[in-house]
Amino acid sequence: MIVYPAIDILDGKVVRMTRGDFATAEEVAPSPLEAAKRLVAEGAEWLHVVDLDGSRTGRPASLHHLRQIANRFTVKLQAGGGIRDFDTAEAFAEAGVSRIVVGTAAVSDPELIGRLVDRHADGLAVAVDARNGLVATSGWTETSDVKATDLVHRLAVMGVPTIIYTNVSIDGTLQGVDLVSTEAVARAFGGDVIYSGGVGSLDDVRALARLRHRGLRGVIVGRALYGGRFTLAQALEAAQAA
Repeated sequence: MIVYPAIDILDGKVVRMTRGDFATAEEVAPSPLEAAKRLVAEGAEWLHVVDLDGSRTGRPASLHHLRQIANRFTVKLQAGGGIRDFDTAEAFAEAGVSRIVVGTAAVSDPELIGRLVDRHADGLAVAVDARNGLVATSGWTETSDVKATDLVHRLAVMGVPTIIYTNVSIDGTLQGVDLVSTEAVARAFGGDVIYSGGVGSLDDVRALARLRHRGLRGVIVGRALYGGRFTLAQALEAAQAA
């Protein structure tokens, strides 16, 4: 299982939020490049980068940060935030992103998802962010009437190779992971699943790693790393040892 350290960018700063609430944003690193430098030095093979401004407005604001990181390091980038059309997806890929992440468009524009599957194949992931089992959109500021399990089943039929599943209600809380809904979503999807939300301990990482048989292939870790709950090296070890 791959550990994806998170770099969430808001107004050019690296922040963490609680339950997707922009009002809770707190700065955790001086710049995206500095955060990437630290994480790469600690052993990161992938970075999960989110343009929070883009997620909220639909207009990405951090492509230059992605280019800086991609030009400086050999680390692979999984990134999204505001990808609502084909040209924006291409801009992320051209900035050096290995796997582009699309969220809101999965609900609002299924045709776009089909085009991106054809264009990027394994270089595409769809973020399925849920609140009380329903898909949250527009940077988690809105909740749709679409069930997460229904959406991931549709995505599987469309050929989407990877989903990133987040229970928004526990994201950033460090209170532990939601294994029950994760397993349900993974069962409905049947492909590769990356988990995000609530990771607060190495035991959480180990518990997720034990869901490999359900297709759990990765975990995104943010606040726990920046807050010193454990190191990236420890998380990498836990992901392999479970």
